[in-house]
Amino acid sequence: MTVANLPQYAEIKRRLIGEIRSGQWSVGETFPSEAELVARYKVSRSTLVRSLQELVREGYLYRRQGQGTFVADYRLRETVTSPLPLFIHGSPSSGRASQVLLRMLSGMESALGPGLPGITIRQVPRGPIDEETRTLVSTLKPRVALVVEPSFNPELLTLLRNLGCVIWSMNEPMEDANCVYIDQERSGYIATKYLLDQGRRQIALLNGPQNDYWGFAAKHRGYIRALDDADVDFDPRLAREGAHLVDSEAGRGMLRALIDEGVEFDGVVGVSDAKAIGAMALAQELGRKIPDELAFISIDNTIADQADPPLTSVTMPFEEVGRQTAIRAKESLEHAANGDAILSVQQIRLQPSLYPRTT
Repeated sequence: MTVANLPQYAEIKRRLIGEIRSGQWSVGETFPSEAELVARYKVSRSTLVRSLQELVREGYLYRRQGQGTFVADYRLRETVTSPLPLFIHGSPSSGRASQVLLRMLSGMESALGPGLPGITIRQVPRGPIDEETRTLVSTLKPRVALVVEPSFNPELLTLLRNLGCVIWSMNEPMEDANCVYIDQERSGYIATKYLLDQGRRQIALLNGPQNDYWGFAAKHRGYIRALDDADVDFDPRLAREGAHLVDSEAGRGMLRALIDEGVEFDGVVGVSDAKAIGAMALAQELGRKIPDELAFISIDNTIADQADPPLTSVTMPFEEVGRQTAIRAKESLEHAANGDAILSVQQIRLQPSLYPRTT
């Protein structure tokens, strides 16, 4: 398409880019208002707004709510050619962990526009940081790093901070760093309350090791709180912790232990879909009628619909964790490009929700 045949919004955008690049406005200077530009170019406001939106998205302008539109340093944005680094736990993970990561990645990809080329994933083990990781961190451009559940490696956090990186924690709260996470205690509460509302009073919690993961401890707190609100006494025999590389096997093992020990229960909360699916399969093999005799609910809702029968589940918005983290990381980059200081830590807590099915 020739310049003469450009759509009106694209022609205005082209002319404004030329003026910005020629230095007609200084970096940080207030850009002319929409009304001024509409009068200047004799176009509709919607046409002009589209031009300005593209200039913002491509790093020529930036906006501050309540203050106006300003000229960005496009040269800094053009140096941002490296993908955002995403650090994840490098040890073998369960199928559940893989599902969670894939959903967060999907959310990130939906939020990353043309201003960023994407992300690069780096697996980091527990313990000492290897030289390859140290080299990667020391050359980060831009100095914004995303870390999934960063408590797995405190040394990595220290290294990133010492290099002046802006850190975004994904799926884990942090008091002294930016974070986007899900209210895990609320998920335990919702799941337990659902079974209590169905008339169940002897509810087992099939959890993971609380000392290994903050989310397991949070779900346990939610479970206890729901029982307290319903005036149901907590029976510690019903709260189980188990781990297995195959998550469904952890669920089967915990349910088997309850049965072998003669513990009575009429409801089961699985802190993951796979734990609940494994436990429910064992109950069916043993002739328990579901849901009449024994009701199940899971937390995550990543594969709960694949159970037979499909599981009622608490949906954890993992895609939104990824989306929000990517949006905030882009904002951090824009602040850096415009020379703005990041004055406060942002902590974003997302809420789970109930997704009823037949069980």
